[in-house]
Amino acid sequence: MEAVAITGMGVITPVGIGKEAFWQGLIEGRDGIEEITTFDTQPFRSKKGALVRGFNPKEFISPLQIRRLDRASQFAIAAAMMALADTGLTIGEDIPAERAGIILGSGFCGLVNSEAFHRGQVLRGPADLNPILFPNTVPNAAASNASIALGIKGPNSTVVQSFCTAEAALMFACQQLLARRADCMITGGVDELSPILYRGFNELRLTAWDAGNGERSAPYDRTRNGFIPGEGAGVIVLEREQDAVRRETHIYAKIHSIAAAGGADPVGENVARVIATVLQKGERVTIDLIDGAGNSSPRLDAAEAEGLRLALVARSAGIPITSLKSMTGEGIASGGIRIAADLLIMERGVIPPTINYVDPDPRCDLNVIRERRTVPVKTILHTGISLDGTYMAILLERNDGVS
Repeated sequence: MEAVAITGMGVITPVGIGKEAFWQGLIEGRDGIEEITTFDTQPFRSKKGALVRGFNPKEFISPLQIRRLDRASQFAIAAAMMALADTGLTIGEDIPAERAGIILGSGFCGLVNSEAFHRGQVLRGPADLNPILFPNTVPNAAASNASIALGIKGPNSTVVQSFCTAEAALMFACQQLLARRADCMITGGVDELSPILYRGFNELRLTAWDAGNGERSAPYDRTRNGFIPGEGAGVIVLEREQDAVRRETHIYAKIHSIAAAGGADPVGENVARVIATVLQKGERVTIDLIDGAGNSSPRLDAAEAEGLRLALVARSAGIPITSLKSMTGEGIASGGIRIAADLLIMERGVIPPTINYVDPDPRCDLNVIRERRTVPVKTILHTGISLDGTYMAILLERNDGVS
């Protein structure tokens, strides 16, 4: 298969905005989770979220446009601008606009505008609706608004695949490149934490709460009791490797392989199946790090550990694993932020810690990184798990090859 290279990134996260601030937050083990003050959490058992702080859309978007855009679209535009600047591409100059595309993962974006729009319809009637809100009430608003802002005229789509949404968007974007429908694809994920979404997660009893150990994200820890909802954007630029080499741009990593699977119980076996699929070269592939999908959910973390044991057999206990969600929280499309982190880990040779990992769960018999570790990382196995029956795995390799 023709190789796909990742040549740029842009991030807006609860631990830092822009790749340098983001990286500093990761290696410091900065906790991006705090008590929510932007909306009332009194009715809920959970009170905390991983919110983006210090984001100023005026640095990326004109004031006139800002008032027309929902928060998720602002995130997407800013992150995509950062990613393009990072790779050194100008659409319309270095690449024809028709040969550039964007496919973003976006789960429940647009809910804030949707609520305001429909609330106005109920309370004031259709004659008094705010037309500015309507275009941003749909999940594809972020990708579409970013395509307009950046002048992208190639493939434009939005993917929703539960908690594997950004990974699914990446797979779709790779397909566009390999089918030569585009020469450059912008992809990743964007999340906006809204009161409606927060309430939904709480009503389903998926979120963490203070049961005596504090309300926190503690993947693989015995005392974990749920995830912390988060928001942000992680956007990357994809090119065919030969094109990136020809224009002599920096290549963060190559996508060695990517796989997706579905199915209900047994979850652990399904996780193992998708990992085995992505490791198509079997024992010839050395995995230096696992970027775990563990999100502090008792069932999901244990299922991931089981799947890793089944797929990797004896190797699973020795391969280092870290969960960035301990710092950035969980989002429908948080895989985009995680992929950006994977690229920086391989480039800089430092593995960020899994914070709040104090009391190891015997069911999660994994080599969890508690303190940051400086070590060369050439390959990363990135897992994506959604307990409603969606599983993904990506094997990323540093540009100097798989060991």
